Amino acid sequence: MKMMIAVLFITGGISMAAAQDASLQAKLDSLQISIQELQKEVHQLKAKEEQAEIEKIREAARRKAESAGSQQEGEEHKVFKEGSRSLQALNPEISVTGDMLTRYLVENPHFTDEMRSGFLMRVVGIHIQSNLDPFSMAKSTIEFGPDGVGVGEAYVTWVNVLRGLSLTAGRFRQQFGVLNRWHEHALDQAAFPLPIELYMGEEGLAQTGVSVGWLMPKLTASANELTLQITNSSNDRLFGGERYSLPASLVHFKNYYDLNRDTYLEWGVTGLAGTNDHHGFSLTRDHRWTYMGGLDLTLSWSPVNRVLYRGITWRSELFYLNQQVIGGGRINAIGGYSYLDWRVSERWIVGIRGDFAQPPTTENNDQFLWQAVPYLTFWQSEFVYLRFQFNHLQGYHLPDNDNRFTLQLDWAIGPHKHERY
Repeated sequence: MKMMIAVLFITGGISMAAAQDASLQAKLDSLQISIQELQKEVHQLKAKEEQAEIEKIREAARRKAESAGSQQEGEEHKVFKEGSRSLQALNPEISVTGDMLTRYLVENPHFTDEMRSGFLMRVVGIHIQSNLDPFSMAKSTIEFGPDGVGVGEAYVTWVNVLRGLSLTAGRFRQQFGVLNRWHEHALDQAAFPLPIELYMGEEGLAQTGVSVGWLMPKLTASANELTLQITNSSNDRLFGGERYSLPASLVHFKNYYDLNRDTYLEWGVTGLAGTNDHHGFSLTRDHRWTYMGGLDLTLSWSPVNRVLYRGITWRSELFYLNQQVIGGGRINAIGGYSYLDWRVSERWIVGIRGDFAQPPTTENNDQFLWQAVPYLTFWQSEFVYLRFQFNHLQGYHLPDNDNRFTLQLDWAIGPHKHERY
């Protein structure tokens, strides 16, 4: 009996334990299912968030693309309704250039009526330029020199008035050939060639009037340009120097050729006419007239990607002067120059120029002045350069040869640098 009771007790305990184990297993299975459902919901939430982020990025990209497209379409139809600009944008570009010479005249007594050995602050220039509005720009040059203060240039230019057509009004250096258009501190030598100084004056030809430039359709060259200038006949060497005389007219035709990727050729022809008297403006009174013609040729080699280190330029101009003077006499004179300019490295440039010119006098047959000008330039940077130059001048009216050494120092403060226009 006792044995039976014990067996029943043990069997009941085992059954109860088995029941408890089954209940616990059921709970574990339920928890496992819940965890799996939670993980599934988490994955779904993450997928929804990632999809929403992608859609957000796509929408932002779409809006940006639409905005860029609208802006591009609107640029073709821009309308400027007001000229409001920031104060900084209203400020013009202001530059200061200095041109100093140190000269030694070899022959005694080391001075002439025009110059002497020693130091000379030839000119200090203040250059002011600015875009006035989307249609025009202005430039002005005020020069301080030994003879006082003067206006070198002061003009306004309207670009693309018509297709390929520009208009300039004011005082400007005229487009006679090539070098006359350049400022003196931007020349390849220390001074203008002999024929320019004799026929146009030491500072070249600069007058007040209007200029029309036309970039023509291609004719026989890579580019053709025609320039017409109407100015006062105020140059003392060529004309009467009177402000209110008949206007002078200048025409320049330029032809530019790209020979290859490193070399270009440019040639031009110039004609100039104006009155040489003091009669003032009149269409009925007889006037004395001055005519001048010119030919220019430039051949330049500058290797691509090495223009700062290598380059050779050969430039020449020929001038012919026909001028009626008081008493009915007439001056016929011819002159020219040619020079070779060789950039041997980033800092050093060597060159030589040869000049010849008949004097602007009535009896000048077989009378010529000849000049040789070797030079060496140290191009420290676009803001500073030094040039050592020797001039040897000889001619019909000189008792002795004229030899002189020149050391030139030029510097620029501001954006103007030593630009040639």
